[in-house]
Amino acid sequence: MHSPVPPTHTPTPRRLRRLVPVALLAVGLSAVVLTGPAPAAPTADPQRAAATVGAFGKGEPSGVIVRRGPSREVGMRFSPKVDGKVVGVRYYKPLAWKAATPRSATLWSGSGKRLARTSIAPVAGTGWQSVKFRSKVALTKGTRYVVSVHTRTKGIHAATPRGFAKGHSTAQLRVPGKRNGWTTVSDRPAFPRSEARGDANFWVDVRFKPGTSTQDPTPTPTPTPTPTPVGGWPGPDNTGVPAGTTLTPYTGPCTISSPVTITGADVLAKCKDALVIQTKGVVIDKSSVPGVWSIYGDGDSSVTITDSDVRAGSVSTAGLWGYNIKASRVDITGGQHSFQCNNFCELSDSWLHDQYNPDGGSTHNNAFISNGGHTMVVRHNTLHCTAILNSTDGGCTADVSLFGDFDPIDDVLIENNFLRANNSSISYCAYGGQKGSKPYGATNIRFINNVFERGANRKCGVYGPVTSFEKGAVGNVWSGNVWDSGEALNP
Repeated sequence: MHSPVPPTHTPTPRRLRRLVPVALLAVGLSAVVLTGPAPAAPTADPQRAAATVGAFGKGEPSGVIVRRGPSREVGMRFSPKVDGKVVGVRYYKPLAWKAATPRSATLWSGSGKRLARTSIAPVAGTGWQSVKFRSKVALTKGTRYVVSVHTRTKGIHAATPRGFAKGHSTAQLRVPGKRNGWTTVSDRPAFPRSEARGDANFWVDVRFKPGTSTQDPTPTPTPTPTPTPVGGWPGPDNTGVPAGTTLTPYTGPCTISSPVTITGADVLAKCKDALVIQTKGVVIDKSSVPGVWSIYGDGDSSVTITDSDVRAGSVSTAGLWGYNIKASRVDITGGQHSFQCNNFCELSDSWLHDQYNPDGGSTHNNAFISNGGHTMVVRHNTLHCTAILNSTDGGCTADVSLFGDFDPIDDVLIENNFLRANNSSISYCAYGGQKGSKPYGATNIRFINNVFERGANRKCGVYGPVTSFEKGAVGNVWSGNVWDSGEALNP
């Protein structure tokens, strides 16, 4: 049994303290774990022409995790045991956000010929969803076919590792086991040609109508949508590169030494780890970028980033890191931390999640962190440290961490944010900067009108929502903070 990740951050020598990252040991993938009962096999009569059937039951799939990343096609192979027609596709939607809706659904021959495709309008809610092809497609019993969906730009899809360790079979359909989850990374719908890691089942199913009747099928009921959190919190539908934006390849330098505006650019293909800012006045808008580091000369650089995706990947630094950073409507993933501020930072209307922490490493992650600094505003964001406690005690420290490791913490406003729960690896969802185990303390720290998610254990973190907030320190304010269930929350 591992303990929650403690707030331990060993100081480096003062001259190098901002620039020396902690090395990580391996590449991994964090995921949000969902649970539910195992699916029940359909029991429809194979000759009942008026009904549609699938390979999986209507119950909640078991062991589902939520995967994110680049756009991709995900699906499975199947064979009908009887002649019939495919009328559409079912897919399991793991998150309520509209951006978790696939972009399209496709039926393929076993060799990759497209037989039918339909686009999918974004919908809210979770659970099994159904879409219908414009025309039915006749299938021949005993023949191999593939059904798949294509994710949107956030790459959100459901998966159950080892879901295809064994095959599935009903009276009408056969789904083979072993190497049956198929995927391919692509910006547009494409035949999935690569085997899924770990025999994953992506929970894409076929709507099959046994027999030869042309009568319209009975539609599969659509689950009642699960509402998104009250407050219009930032997430995949309102952060990052806006839908419909066409990105062009970036041709500029990865180390920027003169003021420039980068807009509508795909920077990831050229700059793998980071855009390093060595000047003031850099602007990034509607672009997909790696980490952005404004660390030149202890404050001689500045950057403003809006409506962009930050994909920091497997680096042991932060997605956004340094001095004089203003970020709005940004979707940040990867990196040890999502945003690490030294001085003069402003973060608003953004979504921080899915930090980098591989199994086998012992990194401590945070959504927003400062190890010493001043003048910070964190307003109306969704802050979620998502890493799960791994086998070597790596995982999250908090959604918000203020630590006086290298300098005092002063003048920080944390206002109207949604702090998401992680009952696995963090002791508390927020650390308020009180001097204790750290060399420096915190003053003028204001937590105002924030919402803390209770989570599975009803505490936000393993032990509680907040610690180390010193009420008596100069200028410190705790006001209007509540649980997501509405009750007042006090430190």
